[in-house]
This record gives sequence, C-alpha cells and structure tokens, in this order.
Amino acid sequence: MKKLIFYFCVSLLFIQSSAFAWDQINVQFTQQPGAPYFIGQPEIKIDGEEFTTVVLNIKSPKGGTARLFWATNFDPQMNEPKSVWFFLKPGDAFHEYTFNLRSQNPYWTSFVSQLLIYPENGPDSIEIGPAQALPGNLMTNIKSGWQEFWAPRGRLVIGSTINTIQSSNLFGRSIYVYIYWLIGLLTAGYLAYQLSLASKEKKKRPFSDSWLKTGKFCLVLIVGLWLLLEASSLVNNWLMFKSDWKYVGKSYRDKLVLANTGDFFPFIEFCAAKIPPTAKFDMRIPPLYNDIKAMYYLYPRQKTTVEAEYLVIYDQAAEPTPLSKYRPWQTFRSGAQIMRAK
Repeated sequence: MKKLIFYFCVSLLFIQSSAFAWDQINVQFTQQPGAPYFIGQPEIKIDGEEFTTVVLNIKSPKGGTARLFWATNFDPQMNEPKSVWFFLKPGDAFHEYTFNLRSQNPYWTSFVSQLLIYPENGPDSIEIGPAQALPGNLMTNIKSGWQEFWAPRGRLVIGSTINTIQSSNLFGRSIYVYIYWLIGLLTAGYLAYQLSLASKEKKKRPFSDSWLKTGKFCLVLIVGLWLLLEASSLVNNWLMFKSDWKYVGKSYRDKLVLANTGDFFPFIEFCAAKIPPTAKFDMRIPPLYNDIKAMYYLYPRQKTTVEAEYLVIYDQAAEPTPLSKYRPWQTFRSGAQIMRAK
C-alpha cells in the first residue's frame, strides 16, 4: 500500500495542475518551395498560458543553429523577440527538442497561431517531424532547462553597437540567479551541519573551526560551478567553431554565398548589376532575414512601396495589384526575376 501511494505521488509530479499530461495540440510543419524556413500550423490556436511547452522532432544531417519563431493574436509578425535559439544535432535520426517557452520567453503569450523553424545554415535535407504543444510537466521542464543551459545565447545584443557574450540562461533567467541562491543555501546548510556536529562532541570545537571548514566547502562549490559554466561555454564555442569552419579559406564573395540560403546572393548580385544605384525598388522576398538582407545588399538603391521603378521577386508570389503596374524585364531563373514599371 505504501509503495502504491509512493508511485501515485511521483506520477503527480509529471502532471501539471492546469491540464493532464495527455492533453496536446499537434503541429504539422511544411516548407514552401524556395522558402528558407518551415511553417508550422497547429490544429487549433495554442493558448500560451496553458500550453507552455513545445516539443519538436527534427532530423538534420548537419549541425548548426536554428531559431524557433511564433506569431500571436497580438503580434502576428514573426520577429526576433518572439523566438528562441537552439543547436541542431547532426545525424540520420530524428532528435527531440523541448522548449518551456512560457519560462524562456515573455512573448509566449496570448494565442499562438503559427510556428516557424529557421535553420540558419539553410533547410537543405532537413526534415521536421510532427510537433506538439503541451501543458508541460516536471520531465519536460527538466529537458527544457538542460537544453536551454547548453544552448547558444547569441553574440549580438539587439540595440547594442558591440558584440557581447551573454551568460547562460535557465528558465528565462540568468544562470547566476540560481547559482547565487544555490551557493548561499548550501553554504548556510553546511555551516549549520558543522555547528551541529561540533555541539555534539564532548570537547566542543571552536566556532572558527566550523567556519574554516565551511569556507573550504564554499570554495570547492564555487570552483565546481565555475567549471560547469566553463564547460557550457566551451561546448557553445566548439559548436560555433564547427558551424563557422565552412568560411575558412573562402573569398569574401564565397562567404556571402554560404551565409545566405540557396542562390539568394547570386540573385542579389544579378539585381545589383541590372538596377541603377539611384533607382527605387519594391520587392517580394520571403521574410525573416532575406528581405532585410536584400535592402542592405542593394543599397544605395532605395526600398519603397510607392512609385518604385523596379519590382524584385524571389520565390514569392506578388499580388495582382502590383503586378498590373509592372512588366517582365530581367529573369534570373524561374521564380526569381526583376520587373519594371510600365
């Protein structure tokens, strides 16, 4: 009977009070032709308050980094704040990735209508299996925390003019918040333990002896935690090094080709050669990064939606209204072309 009660109590740890562990919303991911990302459509909108966790299944023959984006009722655009960054595990099998997004990112809120996975080294040969949004439980929280601790934190802080290396995170907070509390509580507990032992001895030890032992314990604890943080940093640096190794020995242009998906940079070179530097252009290019990069690469040509002389199209259909204002002009390949105002 006692064993039965024990197993029942343990099982409760894996069930969140707001919903049972078998409650889930399935998400199917698809890739549009030419798009550098995968779109995930949940079978119903995800309540971010209740379904705190997302579990992905990804098979990637190569490693590298990827981002998980989402769109909500309040903010339907995919953008950097509503995203988390993670490492892809290379191999021929599917790997599971668990994210407690409610704790990792304050923008996991409202109703989530769409998910997006952006592999930063390109989507070639990557497969996205069925995903689930779950209420979350102790086991998923542990998996998410472990993955978050070893995940990349980024090299660039938005709004800053310098590159910085951020500290590791755990459940959306700096790891140092937990470390300071852990050191304080364990040190206080060890001191209380030493004082308890000293009080039981016939020849009582002086307080300074217990204090000295506690100091040694605290030092060992700090060094151990520091080594764990260094291990996390070294793993991240090693994975980043492997990801960046493809650029070694390459020319500047070859690096730009590798840094972009598919034939996007050769297409931009084609546009730069055809469109005069003083011209204004509009564009229909898949969002997230390629659209931003296009404006940067084509500068000083001005991006505008009003009175644009050229329309740049790259693997994205244009609406009937702007198409009626332009005529075919220069073709890079099927789906990638420049149109000119009539």
